[in-house]
Amino acid sequence: MGSVWHPFTQMKTAPAPLKVRSAEGSRLYLTDGRVLIDAISSWWVITHGHCHPPLMQAIRRQTEQLDQVIFAGFSHEPAERLADQMVALTAPHFQKVFFSDDGSTSVEVALKMAIQAQHQWGQTQRTQFVAFEAAYHGDTVGAMSVGGPGPFTDPYLPMLFSVTRCKQGQTSDDPLERWVGPFEQWMHEHGDQTVAVILEPLVQGAGGMIMWPVAAVRRIVEVARAHGALVIFDEVMTGFGRTGSLFAYQKVGVAPDLLCLSKGLTGGTLPLSLTLATQAIFDAFWHDEKARMFFHGHSFTANPFGCAAAVANLSLLDQ
Repeated sequence: MGSVWHPFTQMKTAPAPLKVRSAEGSRLYLTDGRVLIDAISSWWVITHGHCHPPLMQAIRRQTEQLDQVIFAGFSHEPAERLADQMVALTAPHFQKVFFSDDGSTSVEVALKMAIQAQHQWGQTQRTQFVAFEAAYHGDTVGAMSVGGPGPFTDPYLPMLFSVTRCKQGQTSDDPLERWVGPFEQWMHEHGDQTVAVILEPLVQGAGGMIMWPVAAVRRIVEVARAHGALVIFDEVMTGFGRTGSLFAYQKVGVAPDLLCLSKGLTGGTLPLSLTLATQAIFDAFWHDEKARMFFHGHSFTANPFGCAAAVANLSLLDQ
């Protein structure tokens, strides 16, 4: 069996994992000589195919310049270039970019930003997050809390914080009412207690490829903002062209306050994620008091290799 403990795997009963020797394009080359097609893009991350030459070249060039540096008190050109390009691509909605390591952490960052911003605006009564049935936002504690309950979360329930989870309504003949009715009812009764609503715009991926009507997503944003709640879009899966526009929110026609991105960000080559924030969110932390800073960071925040790959990926998408 070896020393490796694989993810989402019952190690006692699972068959031996397929050992991959190399990969190119859509194909995985196994050590036993077989060739497989990577039909799930290795958990939805591979954008242009495995080992796509422009991405590999960008990473190779970066390895000759800067490998890693602490990102608190330091900066580097690949991160700054990537952040500037992301702000330009999402203009005029987002002005600041926070780096982390994967989709789950991009969601954690958004949740922490949302509650701290609300409280630093004086909205300390806002303590509740609203999410949706069948949601999946990742496997860290905050991301699990706002995800749909099930086998992935059941063992960890004592760790998770309370979240209001809205289901589709079952009694209305109006399709839009079925999608958003329970959410509207909650916000009508508890909107002043709500920090933020988080959703996967247009497609709930791991929940079963549940397709959301554009009108429903727009209505959720409208209702949330009417009650002073922030809006978080988890586009870890939908981002970078997977709904027809570069980001799903662009197809919806409304932007959130916080946007979570990962998976396709580096073309699937290296772990990296972003949380994009509006100027208003950033301004909540802009203060003379150090205690009002955003208390979050990772050892490998904005790793230069990942940033270089992401910049090259954006160039390919633009082409």
